[in-house]
Amino acid sequence: MTMRRIALTFALALALPAASGCASFKLDPPPGFAEANRYDSGVHMKANNDVGLRVSVFHNVDGGTLAFWSSDLVEKLGDRGYTLVAQTPAESKNGVEGTRFDFAYTPVGDDEVPRFYIAVLFTTDDHRVVLDVAGRDEHRARYAAEIDTIAGDLKVRGCDIISKICKGPQPDRLSTPAPKVEEVEKVEQTEQTEQTEQTEQTEQTEQTEQTEQAEQAEQTEQTEQAEAVKG
Repeated sequence: MTMRRIALTFALALALPAASGCASFKLDPPPGFAEANRYDSGVHMKANNDVGLRVSVFHNVDGGTLAFWSSDLVEKLGDRGYTLVAQTPAESKNGVEGTRFDFAYTPVGDDEVPRFYIAVLFTTDDHRVVLDVAGRDEHRARYAAEIDTIAGDLKVRGCDIISKICKGPQPDRLSTPAPKVEEVEKVEQTEQTEQTEQTEQTEQTEQTEQTEQAEQAEQTEQTEQAEAVKG
């Protein structure tokens, strides 16, 4: 083996542990969960009651503080119908500060069931990591009690030695934004349409009943006349 190949082999041996250590996060499946899919930007785990757990990783940008991404998360989920019901500090296994957000989702129609969604957001100089668990609202209490332990088992990497992002403050107390004017108008139009359809249906039903009553009265009168003639 030439000296060049020996040097290359030695360099690769040193590089492999470093590369594996540079993963953006590490989390083994918590009790009750099994890994369903692992990909470059995260992992998806599932429980046997259809509750899902995900770790999603995104690149961070300059100015991407915990406060900035927290506001972005709450606003975007609010646009999708999720209402923020609780906000508390969180911490990863290796000491990275994060924030936990508990959301409730009430479906508009009868086809969906109420659901819960809990997200724990971490930001580092390199990454934005979101740990979330979601499922039917009947399972909320159980996983609301377990998510802090799960977050405490998560290792989040990507902090610089001197970092303002990883050591940044908690976001201010947030709340789900009020629906946009366009969305309010859309809901009102939908309600008006439903009321109009219901009114038309009621009128049609009343007309049908009146017609049936008139036909029945006419038939009764004809029967009485026929009996009178026979008599």
